[in-house]
Amino acid sequence: MTYAKAAAAVLAAGASAVLAALTGDQVISPLEWINVLIAIASALTVFAAPNVPGAAVTKFVVAAIMAGLTAAANLVTDAGPTSWWQLVTAAVGAALVYAVRNTAESPPVAV
Repeated sequence: MTYAKAAAAVLAAGASAVLAALTGDQVISPLEWINVLIAIASALTVFAAPNVPGAAVTKFVVAAIMAGLTAAANLVTDAGPTSWWQLVTAAVGAALVYAVRNTAESPPVAV
């Protein structure tokens, strides 16, 4: 699958949004919205980052930077438990982006 890393990042972004909506007081705070937006930006940048054989960890680095932005947002405000779970989700998402391998689509075979 050519977009496996992007799919992993989208999965992490979806999990971040679900955590914000369904945990804690079930009201999405401004910080939780910021974390969701960072997760969406992470998925978009992982998708847009090139698949370069010489730079195999480019997509992981982008996802790790976005997880760092989530941590920064949580550290400069009064973060609740949901926000910290969103940080865990961002970190797991970055690990998934690293672990999942994109595979090249094989060209059609003429018979």
